[in-house]
Amino acid sequence: MNQTHPRFLPHMIFGLAAAFLFFEMALQVSPSVMVHDLMRDVHLDAASLGIMAGVYYYSYTLMQIPAGLLFDRLSSRKLITFSLLFCAGGAAFFGAAQTAYLAALGRFLMGLGSAFAFISVLFVASEWFPAKHFALLAGVAQFLAAVGAMGGEGPLAAAVSSLGWRATLWWMAAIGASIALIAWIVIRDHPHKTVPMNKIITMVMSNLRQVFGNRQTWVVALYSFAVWAPITAFAALWGVDYLSTYYHVSREVAANACAMVWLGIGLGSMWMGWWSDRLGKRRLPLLLCALLGIVTTSIILYAPGVSLWMMVILLFLFGIASSGQALSFAVVKENNPLAVTGTAIGFNNMAVVSGGALFQPIVGLLLRHHSQGLIVNGAPVYHLIDYRYALVVMPICYLLGALSLFWVRETNCQNTY
Repeated sequence: MNQTHPRFLPHMIFGLAAAFLFFEMALQVSPSVMVHDLMRDVHLDAASLGIMAGVYYYSYTLMQIPAGLLFDRLSSRKLITFSLLFCAGGAAFFGAAQTAYLAALGRFLMGLGSAFAFISVLFVASEWFPAKHFALLAGVAQFLAAVGAMGGEGPLAAAVSSLGWRATLWWMAAIGASIALIAWIVIRDHPHKTVPMNKIITMVMSNLRQVFGNRQTWVVALYSFAVWAPITAFAALWGVDYLSTYYHVSREVAANACAMVWLGIGLGSMWMGWWSDRLGKRRLPLLLCALLGIVTTSIILYAPGVSLWMMVILLFLFGIASSGQALSFAVVKENNPLAVTGTAIGFNNMAVVSGGALFQPIVGLLLRHHSQGLIVNGAPVYHLIDYRYALVVMPICYLLGALSLFWVRETNCQNTY
């Protein structure tokens, strides 16, 4: 590190990257508290809403490996600043959209910028802090991501009720632009060696061949996809509407209850990694997460007479079940050569986020298929039985995750190469 930089600069840079991640997660889940408003004002049904919201994950998924390469090659100050501006611009565009196509374009821009958020936190941590602190800072990043998602439900639902969904998005765009301005002023690039682009391309192609040719990469990615897809379907989009329909409560109450999923993910991710390391095993914690997911989602959807307080506890446990995806990054790292760790982790993260691209539209299509076509105040209305029919994909996903572990190699918390 350049000695002319003040001692606290790394903490400021990490804090700004973390603020980017917090902001990105709030944007990611924001449609979950706007379902009826979007259906009414942008003229959507469940299927088109699912596709529109899922567009975010298309650009996010496709940009994972390119984002890592860009951070290796280009200025992190510029990448963080302009990624934030893409997010802010996408939010403003989304807030002004009058048609489904323009709304989808706004979500695409949000996803494009958001693809850099989590990577930026890890990259800054690796550049500005000693290696011994990396795991702790990665855990902090995972927790902040969950807290950001919580902020994108309860508090955002209150803002939508008070200001309207369009004004809320414009305020979020202003906040994102403000963070971008501060990032441009504060962040400095750490001096590090660069690799010529032709060598980077050769290295990437070699890494991809090794990672794609390893069966363990694919089965771990299948597990990661399976345990995270229910989160993107429920907590990031349809859960608030399901809970408000189930209990006949306001959007704010339902959003606060749904936020317990993200709290479970944040706390569970840190605890699951600690427990797995202490146990010296990977497959058992992963299996328990998948089994907990099967049980909790089945009760959430189909058990009769579940009180709201009991539902809050179940939602928290549902979040813990999905924290298996955080542990999956350690498993894919240990099942691949050290030289391709970054590529393997990037591929696994693509599998994690692709659940949103697939299951948000699928749940919407199933809702539309099962509904009676009732329209109230210009927006389609779906009944509890419709949600239970469409969200059956949740326990099925966890069952798939549990079955995939038959082919996952136990690493005993050691690299197998």
